[in-house]
Amino acid sequence: MKNKAPPSDRATLLVVDDTPENLGVLSELLQPHYTVRAANSGARALAVAASEPRPDLILLDVMMPEMDGYAVVERLKADPATRDIPVIFITALSASEDERHGLELGAVDYITKPIRPAIVLARVHTHLELKRARDRLRDENAWLEAEVAQRNRQRELILMSAGEGIFGTDTAGDIVFINPAAAAMLGHAREELLGRNAHALVHRHAAGDACALPDYLAGRLAARDIEERFVRRDGETLAVELSCQPMLEADAILGAVVSFRDIGERKRYIAEIERKSNFDALTGLPNRNLLGDRLAQGVERCRESGNMLAVLALNLDRFKSANDALGHATGDALLRAAAQRLLAGVPAGVTLARVEGDEFVLAMESGGADEVRRLAQPLLEALAEPYRVGERDCFLSASIGVALYPRDGGNPEALLKNAGAALARAKAAGGNGYHFYAVEMNARTLERLDLENDLRRAIDNGELVLHFQPQLSLISGAIVGAEALVRWQHPRHGLIPPAKFIPLAEESGLIVRLGEWVLRQACAQNRAWQAAGLPAITVAVNLSVRQVIAQDIVALTRAVLADTGLDARSLELELTESMLMADAEAFFRVTEGLKKLGVTLSIDDFGTGYSSLGYLKRFAIDRLKIDQSFVRDLTQDPNSAAIARAIISLAHSLGLAVIAEGVESEAQLGFLCSGNCDEMQGFLFSRPLPAADFEALLTAGRRLALPAAAESPGRSILLVDDEPSIIAALKRVLRRQGYTVLTAGSGAEGLELLATHEVGVVISDARMPEMPGAEFLRRVRDMHPDTVRIMLSGFTDLQAVTQAVNSGELFRFLTKPWDDMELVEVVRDAFRRYEIRHAHRSGRAS
Repeated sequence: MKNKAPPSDRATLLVVDDTPENLGVLSELLQPHYTVRAANSGARALAVAASEPRPDLILLDVMMPEMDGYAVVERLKADPATRDIPVIFITALSASEDERHGLELGAVDYITKPIRPAIVLARVHTHLELKRARDRLRDENAWLEAEVAQRNRQRELILMSAGEGIFGTDTAGDIVFINPAAAAMLGHAREELLGRNAHALVHRHAAGDACALPDYLAGRLAARDIEERFVRRDGETLAVELSCQPMLEADAILGAVVSFRDIGERKRYIAEIERKSNFDALTGLPNRNLLGDRLAQGVERCRESGNMLAVLALNLDRFKSANDALGHATGDALLRAAAQRLLAGVPAGVTLARVEGDEFVLAMESGGADEVRRLAQPLLEALAEPYRVGERDCFLSASIGVALYPRDGGNPEALLKNAGAALARAKAAGGNGYHFYAVEMNARTLERLDLENDLRRAIDNGELVLHFQPQLSLISGAIVGAEALVRWQHPRHGLIPPAKFIPLAEESGLIVRLGEWVLRQACAQNRAWQAAGLPAITVAVNLSVRQVIAQDIVALTRAVLADTGLDARSLELELTESMLMADAEAFFRVTEGLKKLGVTLSIDDFGTGYSSLGYLKRFAIDRLKIDQSFVRDLTQDPNSAAIARAIISLAHSLGLAVIAEGVESEAQLGFLCSGNCDEMQGFLFSRPLPAADFEALLTAGRRLALPAAAESPGRSILLVDDEPSIIAALKRVLRRQGYTVLTAGSGAEGLELLATHEVGVVISDARMPEMPGAEFLRRVRDMHPDTVRIMLSGFTDLQAVTQAVNSGELFRFLTKPWDDMELVEVVRDAFRRYEIRHAHRSGRAS
């Protein structure tokens, strides 16, 4: 099944052109990304634009019969229902006068023919983002206005129920009457106010400063809606809007009537509107709207002063994982804490804004790149400190992209875009760092966009192929399975490695469709081999986390097995530890459902994740796969060897099989065989092969050559020295004693031999290039503890030798030139020591 984004998540485009070929080209280009509607005339375009759902963007041809593009735009802009829809002209006309005319009518952009896909996609994406930003701001402002209107209506109802504040004064300004609402607003009882001087009362002037009516009300009589401040009884200031009307008798002024109402609530809501439209509600930082104003002002100041303006785009690494795992409340707390750390780290005059999610932007007038570095590095260090949330410590880091005015852009939009490109580069480099913008970053972005578009068409165009790497039994050497690996044969770029397009497929969501194709093709191919009478094998297919999240993988697997006719026992699905970390309960449900189908399940790259080993008891897993990073070093690195042994032991104790990947040498194979590993795959036997070549391997019955039985460890000795003459002299003496003598010219070569041979005694030179004798013998002790170790050197460091012998790293130390009789005696004692150790270990094992 194909999982498509729901319609609400996809923008709707209207493509208008009277030429069917042009409509077809544009529709094919845009449909993978957007919902596309088409119209072949101006009249039809107007009808589609006015119908629901209305398009989010219109691509409009200029030269059309009956009604050209200019007329269509005029009609669209005249209709309130369609006037806000952005229009991009697509035309063969290139005269600046034509462009000016179209832009004056209300078009937002021009794209000239012939069509260039990358340009079309980039500009469509840009103008859709601009429309979304405008719509978001419009909706937010509409909400705020509605909220204020509602509060004002509530306030008016309160005022109407309580009555407007009214009092009257005589010509001396003394209050002769006052209504209850006025007294309440001023904080007095009515009786306390009668006879009081209004001017002294509401402005707290001394009684002797009371003014006569003409002075007090000069310029206010017969005036309305004057803003004034009264002082309440408790000392608080009351913002009021008042009106003064004279009390007349035969044209003589007897006094005045003052009506007033409290406007403090309205002022507070106006201030709230201002705050919400310019500041982020979660962190209190400036938002995208205010940032745009600050950037525009900064660019203008720097244009006049000649200074540089630095724009830093900052994003928290791994925040989404923490937010998903710990919940949105914890995520909000982390964002607030990060904002406080940023505020503490930026100097005065620097604008810090939160634009959305975990993205922040800093803008500062600077002297150049060095000043930016002095700011950026401490910010990264501050954000990397652990965050304490409840009883838990959370660890985050950040990435920063930097663009500088005027070098990297001449306006706020260009600076933000290029800082974002630099940020993407910093995150691609692993995060926790900063990058300055370079011109080629946008080129890489366009290249990536083109590659993503090509990948969308690769499946339908037959550009993807499967290669199969054999999996072999370490008991019989026979081919028992194959891992299916996808390859992309690009028509222009040739064979593109999976490391380049699989991450792209993961990020873009194409991995769902790609993974379904791989599963279906792998099952069909294995069924074809079985129908041809070839030996039955299991084919292994990798599943990604995104596939499991985005689709019902159990239903998909059931459908593919039914469609291809493959027995479920012939299919293995490789899961990763990261799936378990993402959602253990969902992982459990998936594995349980797949096991009911009869499919074999394995954990890929086991040991590289951080999952609890306790989960292995719960999940229905059949095999563990030792990651190649451990296999690569298991003959040289004691830690890798120990991990490999531990995985094999753990798996077998739980009744699971073990397969090692990335086996490339006989020594690695010998180690795995001696460690009882069940299966292997790797270049030692074969690289991944096209289906036809793999079929030839099955037909020929080719097998893996397993290591021969090792010599008796009681008679085997390994000599390690970078001087051939020393090796020859030692070999001559020891062979006469009947020992089987192995030789190596370096420590690394010696470890390879120890991985494939059981050796009782090792004699190593102390001074060798690349790996000194002490380091070599330390690794021998850790990886082959029964083997007895002797050091031979022409340089004597008594303290070092004593320490090595006492710590158990050495059995004995011999100096050059050696005495043959002493050498023979020391070697005999060493073999006696080995036999005691070997017998003791064998007894414990039995």
